[in-house]
Amino acid sequence: MHIPGAGEFLHEFIGHFLALEGKLWTTLKMLVLRPGLLTAEFLRGRRVPFIEPLRLYLTMSVVFFALVKICGIVLPQLTFEERVLGAKYSKTVPSRIKAHESDVLTVFVAMRPEKGQTVESANKEFHDKFYGPLEWINPRWSTNLQQFMKEPDAKKAEMLNSGFLGYLPSILIGTLPLFALYLKLIYFGSRRRYGEHLVFALHANSFAFLIAALMIAIPGTAAWVYLAASSGEYALASPWDWLQVLPTLTLFAYLPIAMQRVYGGRKLATLVRWIFLISLHLAVIACATVAAEMIAIIGH
Repeated sequence: MHIPGAGEFLHEFIGHFLALEGKLWTTLKMLVLRPGLLTAEFLRGRRVPFIEPLRLYLTMSVVFFALVKICGIVLPQLTFEERVLGAKYSKTVPSRIKAHESDVLTVFVAMRPEKGQTVESANKEFHDKFYGPLEWINPRWSTNLQQFMKEPDAKKAEMLNSGFLGYLPSILIGTLPLFALYLKLIYFGSRRRYGEHLVFALHANSFAFLIAALMIAIPGTAAWVYLAASSGEYALASPWDWLQVLPTLTLFAYLPIAMQRVYGGRKLATLVRWIFLISLHLAVIACATVAAEMIAIIGH
């Protein structure tokens, strides 16, 4: 019986790695440059040249979450205020508008009490909507929320961001089967099995992870381009913010092109399905994110 030596083990490992690496680049090339074709080829049975959908998804997710860990994500934070009914988003950016007055500029977007509503009635409504139910379910949760309200803004942001990042893997991976289910519903007449929709979901979300990783690696936030354009204060957006627009648009344009190639049908019908799909998917992720942040508040 031949016992392989260290050299043979090393040769086998390098050979396997190079073969896998070759498959990876072939797979990524088709995934990025030909939206939907990778899924179509896989469903036709041409699978040998490519990495399996689940392995590709896990690889891209590892890259994404590694970059999140290294670079971090600082999001505009949802903050509840006692005298403001609703939400407030704030972010500090380098000031190029009034540099002689301040080194930084803080931008707020807030929901105020409705017209004709007093601060007292707004606060009562806030209490009835949040403190009341929490106190009924678990008094400790209500106490934690009230304690959260008293924290400085920086501490609030830290707690919320920690809650978001802690649950981010569960949110993204947990919503993947739902994404495939939405496809099953909007293409009900196609008679495709759920597993086929899941393959499409794995490939589409692998691309999303890839683009999201790129956006994390690039400084800036595309949302500030919108805020700058809507307010007329274009100095709010840095060149990096403008650069972020390209991968953002690519991410949104990719999915309908891939859907058209895999599922066919009229382009207008594909567009309508895409709007429904992306709206539902983002809404579920948003709800899960708010739930994660609320857990971070009441469970600390």
